[in-house]
Formats: sequence, C-alpha cells, structure tokens
Amino acid sequence: MAKSARLDRNLVWEIGVVTKMKNSESICGDQCVYDKDRNGATIILSDGLGSGVKANILSTLTSTMLSTMLHGSIPLEEAVSTVAATLPICSERHLAYATFTIVTAEGRHVRLVQYDNPPAVFLKDGKAQKYSYSVHFVQDKELHESTFSFSPGDCLILFSDGVAEAGRGVTTYDGWPRAEMEDFLARNWTPDVSAQRIAARMLSTVQALDLDELHDDTTIAVLRLRERKPVNLMIGPPENQDDDLGTMRLFFAKEGLHAVCGGTTAKAVAKYLNTRVHLLPDTGSDEVPPMSMIAGVDLVTEGAVTLSVAVELLKNYQIDGMIALDMERRKDGAAKLAEMLMEDATEINLFFGNAANTAQEDTEFSFERKLKLVNELQDILKGAGKKVKLSIV
Repeated sequence: MAKSARLDRNLVWEIGVVTKMKNSESICGDQCVYDKDRNGATIILSDGLGSGVKANILSTLTSTMLSTMLHGSIPLEEAVSTVAATLPICSERHLAYATFTIVTAEGRHVRLVQYDNPPAVFLKDGKAQKYSYSVHFVQDKELHESTFSFSPGDCLILFSDGVAEAGRGVTTYDGWPRAEMEDFLARNWTPDVSAQRIAARMLSTVQALDLDELHDDTTIAVLRLRERKPVNLMIGPPENQDDDLGTMRLFFAKEGLHAVCGGTTAKAVAKYLNTRVHLLPDTGSDEVPPMSMIAGVDLVTEGAVTLSVAVELLKNYQIDGMIALDMERRKDGAAKLAEMLMEDATEINLFFGNAANTAQEDTEFSFERKLKLVNELQDILKGAGKKVKLSIV
C-alpha cells in the first residue's frame, strides 16, 4: 500500500500480535496479516465462521485477498467492497462466513474499517476513548469506518470473538464486559509498554476467564505509535587493543541505551569510564550467569552463555508472542538482554569485537561460535522489523 503522509523521524509504528486456537482444534480459524514501513502500517484481522479447517480457509482467503489488493495499490474502498460483496452469508446462522477488520496507518493518521468483528478499543493517554464511525452498506453488509490521529503512546487494539466471548457461561454471564475490558487495558497501559506485551497480557486474561480451556479461536493485534529508541550493544573487545579508545568513544557517542555483553568487554568499558564492574547478586539462574553493573551503562551481562540463551529466547518470541510475559517475569541477563533488543529497541547498533578469547578457543563458545550467534541475532532482529547495523571492530 502506498504511503503518502510522512512520519516524524523520531516516531515509529509498532505492532504486537498473539493468537491461540480453540482447545479442541488443531488449526486456527483466525488469520492476522500485517506489515509496516517507515511511514505507515497495515493490519488485517479475519475470523472465519466456526472453527477448524473450514474457518481457517475462509479467514485465510479473506485476509489474503484484502492484503493482495491493498499492496497492489487498489483503494481501500474498492478492496473492502470487493471482499464484502464476495463473502456469502450463512443461511442458517445469518452470519458472514468470515469477518474482517482493516487498519491502515499513514503518518500519524489511522483508518479503521470493521465488519462484524468486535469493536476495537482505542487508548489515548492510557484511557479508552469512545470514537465515532460512519456506516456503509455493501450488498446488505454493514461496515463501520473510523479515523484517528495518533500521538506517541496511543494504541488501537483489535480482536476476534474469542476475546469478547471470554468466560461466557463459565466465569462470566455474557462474555468479557466491554467496560471491564477497557478498564483492564487502561490499567495495563504505561507510556513505554510494548504492543506485544499488551496483546500477551490480554490473551493471558482471556485464558484465565476461560479457565485455560479456550472456547473459541482468539487473536489480538495491537497498533502503537512510539518514540524511536536506539540500543547499542557491544559484544567482545576490539581485535586490536590500540582501537579500544576509538571504539569506546564511538560506542558511547551513539544516542540511546548502552549494553555490554562479556566479562572482558565489561572490564574494558569500566576502564574507559574510569569506574569498576560490580557483580549483581541474585541475577543469575541455573542456566544464565549473573549480571553486573557499570555506572554509565544500562545493562551488563556475561558473554557467550547469556548471548546463546538470549538468541533462543528471541527465536521463541518470534514463534509465540506470549514469551513476552515470560521475559517480563525473568530476572536473568538473557531475558533482560532479549527484552531490551525486542521490546525497547527500534534500532540496534551491534559492535562485535574481533578479539579471540584464548580461554574459549576449544569450547562450544569459541570465537566462530560467537560470530555465528551474532549473525543469528542480527537476522532475528531484522526479521522482527528492527533496523540493525553490525560493526566488526
């Protein structure tokens, strides 16, 4: 989809999505497709009637058709009309065979089109806002259209029936009451909370209301406008010790957060900052060595072991967004590093020191293994939509 409006360079769009299928099913009847670029974002959420394979096919066709047309620069009105006119109505239940919600963001402006999905929630300054909509009919199908102007921190939360119907007949009389849902979202909002964490917390509550037996396919998508935040990560000291000073100056001249990974690297950084490395007790685990602290550095972790565990966490995060809650609970360096890179950072500057660690030459954490981990890390972060620059020093 062509983006005409320009977004301030200090702002970026962030999307968080979680989905979980009905307990008795092996395939999900919801589909959510999304993407973003420098100036905008698109989310399409479709819910197929019922559950299982038939619902999956219907929602996949709906979301794919809409996505293909929008990316082919077909106007939103024409794309929506085409799909709405194509979708049949179930003769028994008098419901559409697939519902859809479309969100398009251009610059700070967001357009929302909803067809038979539960109404989205708009959070402005952390409070749920009532919003107006215009009504359009396409072959007897009622579509609701709304527009929003976003400020940093504002969120639009979309979801399928599994959320609105959560707990029905089990812990709630008629599903999750709208007022309680909005109150939950407001209480879980902070200016810095990630879109992924909002989505994961909401799905966790749906599971609780359903007593961990989801009664419907459930998908939540969150669109959030946030401020740009660079993260600078140094892994290993420079190959040539004569380059230490220049590398440190460049590293700390970069705006944003600064993280250091590795004991030798931490000592070099502390020396440059004319301070000491202090071990932080109770920050390790059976799997991950404890963290340290250096005045003037935001995060200091052990090296190869922590990096390896963090990479695995990030891989799992890409598969299952609910890992965001696990990372939030954990206090070890791997979780904190993964959290910083995936949830705090909008762009990452990686400084990889080319110096070989002779103590690890013949171990699983040799220089080659660490280089492979760094390349893996770079690929994962780019796949998550982060801007990544790798400098080998």
